[in-house]
Amino acid sequence: MRTLCAVLLIVCFFSPVWAYSISGRVVGVTDGDTLTVLSPANQQYLVRLEGIDAPESSQAFGQRSKQNLSRLVFGKQVNLDCENKESYGRLICKVMLPDGEDVCLDQVRDGMAWHYKQYQSEEAPADRAAYAAAEDAARHAHLGLWSDAHPVMPQDYRHGTHSRLCFDSSDHRVDCGEPYQGPVRGNRRSLLYDRPDCPNYDDISPANRVEFPSVQAAEAAGYKAAHNCP
Repeated sequence: MRTLCAVLLIVCFFSPVWAYSISGRVVGVTDGDTLTVLSPANQQYLVRLEGIDAPESSQAFGQRSKQNLSRLVFGKQVNLDCENKESYGRLICKVMLPDGEDVCLDQVRDGMAWHYKQYQSEEAPADRAAYAAAEDAARHAHLGLWSDAHPVMPQDYRHGTHSRLCFDSSDHRVDCGEPYQGPVRGNRRSLLYDRPDCPNYDDISPANRVEFPSVQAAEAAGYKAAHNCP
């Protein structure tokens, strides 16, 4: 069964999470991840860019992020791939230029937005991998917000919290809320193991170091997590 879609819907699927597309011209940019699109029928849509989180306007790099997004899309035609979800009255959409360029990815690649790890499970696998790789590249090159020695996640700025940054053994930033699945290092003298985000991960002497493929393998061998691991 198909639902009756609005006149501007190009694609609509009847499923627990249905998706649809809208085309229009960008007539406003609020910040680095929010814009306004005007449809050919003269209807305005407030859009939250999917998969990213840009610095707040009053936050460091907030204005630069907004300027970068304006440079990419203001006055241009865009295609929105949206889902039946909203964020504070905004549609959540992947924003594409007519040639297929992913504007959300551009913001991450330019160091003007974070890959939103908290919601990465909702992304298509290809997008999730591309956004993560783009953020890693921007961070390693110290682009944009990554030129700050201690960048603050927008969600922390909004809520007055402080979240640690978590990385796997390949130096990819990961969601701290997800159980670590990668290799760990054990100390055969103390029978403790360290993850890559633990302070003594690189301090275990080679003579005492035991490499394990996972936390589960280390614990099966009788090792326990180091007490100073976050």
